[in-house]
Amino acid sequence: MSHVSRTTAVASIALLVLVGCGESAPTGEGAAQSGSMPGMPTRSQEGVEHVAEGTVNSIDAAAGMVNISHGPVESAGWPAMTMSFKLADPDAAAGLAAGQRVDFAFTTEGGGTVTRIAPAE
Repeated sequence: MSHVSRTTAVASIALLVLVGCGESAPTGEGAAQSGSMPGMPTRSQEGVEHVAEGTVNSIDAAAGMVNISHGPVESAGWPAMTMSFKLADPDAAAGLAAGQRVDFAFTTEGGGTVTRIAPAE
């Protein structure tokens, strides 16, 4: 079997596997958002509110940002991670401090926007 024939055979098998699994490579307008980083949200999840618990690492009140380490968020398909979130209401983090456990709700819009945050009970 020639090199070209083997390459064609391998490509054909790969295509059949993808079609059989119902998967396809991302194309078009949403290609950059879908699958670009495993575990991160796709554009279709934006606007959906997710609830999580985490630990505040830092608060930048002037920038309206909070950095939180959180566990997996199943509803968003996110693994446990540490990340900075924009605060929908910059005053929402008033009274919170680094090291404090919090319950929070967020959307994936803008890379992650906290819509509600409060000390964990």
